[in-house]
Amino acid sequence: MTKKAYKKGFNLIETYPVKFAKTIVFVKHNGPAVNYSFSFPDKKVEHIIVNLCPTEPWALPNRAILRNRTHDFLNKLETVREEYFPDSHCHVVVNHQESNLINELNQYKAGTDRIYPSTKEEYLHLHTMEPVYPYDAPVLIVKNILGLDIAFGQNTIEHSILLLDPQDVTGIFEHYIKKSEFNTRLIPISGTGLKDNKILKVKPGTPIKSMLELYVRTDIKYRVFLDGLLNGTEVKDLNQKINWSTKNIVVIEERDYKTPFHYIRTKELHFTTSLMGELRCCVYCNFCDDICPVNLEPALYWHCYDRGEKHKAHLYALEKCIECGLCSFTCPSKLELLQVIRECKLLK
Repeated sequence: MTKKAYKKGFNLIETYPVKFAKTIVFVKHNGPAVNYSFSFPDKKVEHIIVNLCPTEPWALPNRAILRNRTHDFLNKLETVREEYFPDSHCHVVVNHQESNLINELNQYKAGTDRIYPSTKEEYLHLHTMEPVYPYDAPVLIVKNILGLDIAFGQNTIEHSILLLDPQDVTGIFEHYIKKSEFNTRLIPISGTGLKDNKILKVKPGTPIKSMLELYVRTDIKYRVFLDGLLNGTEVKDLNQKINWSTKNIVVIEERDYKTPFHYIRTKELHFTTSLMGELRCCVYCNFCDDICPVNLEPALYWHCYDRGEKHKAHLYALEKCIECGLCSFTCPSKLELLQVIRECKLLK
């Protein structure tokens, strides 16, 4: 049996597998196009990390990014590096189970189809990783790949590290190097509130309503989240427009009933959108402590908050929290631990 729960994370992909339709659907939008833009750092970049190991089931799958042309993608990455970050090392992170992708990367490293085969210093580094959430969070991926400690929320460029979204690699290559029009982004939509999970090709500036109207279920109430259920944000107005930083959209069926005997159903970890009675008292189960990827004790923050002493939460290394949301997810009482943590952080 595959291990799903870890002392330092949770295997969401195996626990909640999501399958996307193979066909990518273009969403028409008659509004003004928002062309791609990228803020090139002023500081010298020593390391580029490109993550091809998603840890969330609603994330864009590699097949949509690479489209069976891994070598073409790596050529684009190499060109971007040579043009803008020539002294940097590129670190490509992949799922340790994706043997075909690993083989393709190793073949590319061998130099048979490299754009710059005469490069003296080996700059491309392959790293394999377990697809366990939140291993790809900036604090953890920088620690695991480079052995460096950075603070949560700190811009990695302060440490000369650039984290590049795979779609940014394509965007920089197409827009800045080839000088071609680049105004669409791939956005996966998924969840129990949809008829089918899709990968959409969308122009930033498109309203979320236009993206979902053909796919949402009409027989239920639902809620919409940008960039995941664990630490994403809920969309209150579906006229809100997506931008170049939007990663995914999750639509989940609304629940309006309680889970009976929640404290004896701890093996049934589930995402809930209940607004009626899911919030209960802490039962001192220590699940949040066990699952925390940075070895904190989130229950302590809850008790500080519950006593009206938010400022005391800072006594327990609150600043090290990476806000992954696993504590809220694993809590059988469904305490809003992530929300509490964020509120406590506001009090210095």
